[in-house]
Amino acid sequence: MNIFTKTIVATALLGASAVAQAELSANIAAASNYLFRGITQTGDSAAVSGGLDYSHESGLYVGTWASNVNFANVELDLYGGFGGDLDVGDGLGYDVGTILYHYPGCNFHDCDYAEAYGNLNYGIVSGGINYTYWGEINGSGPFDSGDVYYHGSVDLPIPLPNGFTTSVFGGYYDFSDAKSYAHWGASVSKDAGDFGSFSMSYEQATDDSGSNAVSTEDSANYWVGWSKSF
Repeated sequence: MNIFTKTIVATALLGASAVAQAELSANIAAASNYLFRGITQTGDSAAVSGGLDYSHESGLYVGTWASNVNFANVELDLYGGFGGDLDVGDGLGYDVGTILYHYPGCNFHDCDYAEAYGNLNYGIVSGGINYTYWGEINGSGPFDSGDVYYHGSVDLPIPLPNGFTTSVFGGYYDFSDAKSYAHWGASVSKDAGDFGSFSMSYEQATDDSGSNAVSTEDSANYWVGWSKSF
C-alpha cells in the first residue's frame, strides 16, 4: 500500500492482488499530509511511507506497509488476502482479506486493531466493506470490535491533457462505541513512468462531536504527493 491509496484502503489491496504471476514488489511515497479515511494521521504534516508486497499467480498476496504518524512512533500495517476475477461478469473483480494496524509507542496506549475486508471492482467503479473484529481499546471508543467502514470510488471518464486521470471517492465510518462520520473527496493523478506517479487530492470530513468521537474538521484538506513502485 502507498500513501495515495491509503485513503481508500481497498484500492491498494486490490492492486496488490492483481499481479498475474508470483512477484515481490516494493513501494515508497512522500506526501504533504497523510489522510486515512478523511482524517489526518500526521497533524497535517508531511508523511514518508513504504511497503513490501508478495503476490502469487493464484491470487494470494501478503504485504506490509509503514508510515510516520503524529500519535505513535510509526504505523505498521500487516495484511494478506486473496483476489481475482469472478465468472459472473466480464471484468468483475473481488478481494477478501485481513489487515492489522500496529502503532508502536502509541500515545493512547491501546491503538492496535484488526479488520476483515471484502471488495468488488467493475470497470471504473470499486467499493467494499471493512469490519473491525479486534481492537485493543476494548469497548471504550473508536477502532474497537464491531466498527464498520463502507467505501467506494469512481474513476471519472473525463479526458484530461498530458495523461492526467481523476477520481472521486467517499466513505462512512460506523463506530460501535463513538460518533460515526462520513468523508468524501476527489483526486487527480499522473503516471510519470520511471519517475513514479504524482497525485493531488481534496478531502472533506463531517464535523461530528461528542465523547469518544474521532476528531474531524469541517474544512477542506488538500495534499500533494509522489510514489514509486519497484
